[in-house]
Amino acid sequence: MARYEIRVAGFGGQGVITLSKMIVMASALYENLAATQTEAYSAAARGGRCWAEVVVDLDKEMKLIDYPKALEPYDFLIILSEESAKDVKPSSLKKGDSGFLIWDPSTIQKFRAAKRISKALSIPVQKLALEKFGNTVYGNTILFGAFTALSGIFSEESALKTIQEFVPSATLDKNIEAFELGKLEAQDFLKKLKEEGGN
Repeated sequence: MARYEIRVAGFGGQGVITLSKMIVMASALYENLAATQTEAYSAAARGGRCWAEVVVDLDKEMKLIDYPKALEPYDFLIILSEESAKDVKPSSLKKGDSGFLIWDPSTIQKFRAAKRISKALSIPVQKLALEKFGNTVYGNTILFGAFTALSGIFSEESALKTIQEFVPSATLDKNIEAFELGKLEAQDFLKKLKEEGGN
C-alpha cells in the first residue's frame, strides 16, 4: 500500500476544509484512487484554529486505506497560520521525492522550520488572491494549483473538473486563473530545485 499523507492547517475562513475536500474529490472521483478526509476545528469556527488531513492510496489495484488519519511524517504540508507553523519541524515531512511544504508569508511572520526544509515553497496566497482577484477566497484555488503541480497524484484535467464542481459558475474563469497562478508558482519552484540539485 502506497499511502500519501497530507495535512492542511490554518484558521477558520481560509478554506482549509474546502481545500482538503477538493484534493479528495480529484483523487477519488476523477483518478479512481482510494482517499479519506478528516477534519477538526476549535469552538470558534471562523478565525479559530482548524486543520484537515487527507490520505490517498496511490495503488489503484489495492484501493485500501487501513487507517483514515494522516500520520507524521507527512508527504505534504500546507500551513496557513502562525499558530499552525509552530507545530512544524523538519522531521514532520518525509524525505525523498515527497516531503513538500507550502506556506503563506502573508499570514505567517515567523516560520523557523521552513528555513530548514529543502522543499518549502513560500506563496503569499492571501495577498495574491486579494490583489489579483479581489477576494481572499481565491487563495484556495491558488493552493490547489500549486498542490496539483507539486504532488503529481492527480492530473490537471482531474483538478479542473474538481474546480468546476466546487465553485460557482460565475467565478469559474477567475478560479481557473487562480489555479494557473498556483501551478506556475509550483512549476518555477520545481525547476529551481532541479537546478540547485545539479540535475
